[in-house]
Amino acid sequence: ASIPTELGKLSNLIYLRLSYNAFTGTVPEGLAEMKGLQLLQLQSNRITKMPTIPRLNDIIHGHSTFVADCGVPSAFDEALECDNCTMCCNAD
Repeated sequence: ASIPTELGKLSNLIYLRLSYNAFTGTVPEGLAEMKGLQLLQLQSNRITKMPTIPRLNDIIHGHSTFVADCGVPSAFDEALECDNCTMCCNAD
């Protein structure tokens, strides 16, 4: 299953933990529009593309604010790129 696009409409949501749910595909761009979001954890899914969410950085909210299965080694043929993840679970 994929992450529901409707989650992006929850603009006041602060914490979104979607780890260990076997989600596949891309993360909906609408999650980047969630103004109140302070924590996004997506590790242990099969995500293939991450949105850019600059406000989720470790300086403001802490080291585990934007966690994903990016980096190498990877279970994917191509490693997942995440330009602004604060923690990559696959990173050496």
